[in-house]
Amino acid sequence: MALTATERVDLALSAFFKGRPATGRLRVALSGGRDSVVLLHALHRLQAAGGESFALSAIHVHHGISVNADAWAEFCGDLCDGLGISLEIVRVSVPRDSGEGLEAAARRLRHQAFASCAADCLALAQHRDDQAETVLLNLLRGAGVAGAAAMPAVRAARRGPCLLRPLLDVPRAVIEGYAV
Repeated sequence: MALTATERVDLALSAFFKGRPATGRLRVALSGGRDSVVLLHALHRLQAAGGESFALSAIHVHHGISVNADAWAEFCGDLCDGLGISLEIVRVSVPRDSGEGLEAAARRLRHQAFASCAADCLALAQHRDDQAETVLLNLLRGAGVAGAAAMPAVRAARRGPCLLRPLLDVPRAVIEGYAV
């Protein structure tokens, strides 16, 4: 019998944390999009089931670029309130004339917010399809062997929390199924 999407996500998370017990402060980077919502929800379920003993919280970076930015922050707040999860909303002011481009400036500020958040580890919701896209883009840019390696599932940070990508082996379709 085939596993449901929920069972596949639960299995992926259990496998990810097996051998690297999650203790301490685990914060989810919560954009309000499907992938990060599924990650937060699944980690909350894993924690509630007694599978792991981490203190779960979330961080949302409010870039203020989109007309929907306030609605996304409100959605994240409502979701976290409903799950009983602490949420930190970090508002950043993205310069529109920095010369690095709007998206690059927003990414830089988001990474700064992540690096300074109060957590031992930061969980990111990148999945298998994101990994494939990253590899392809890196190879097209001529990144060579280093670019072919793409994103690691675990990365110690030079400063700030370590980065975890527990859904990196999960396809987008499974995450979509879990969300349904």
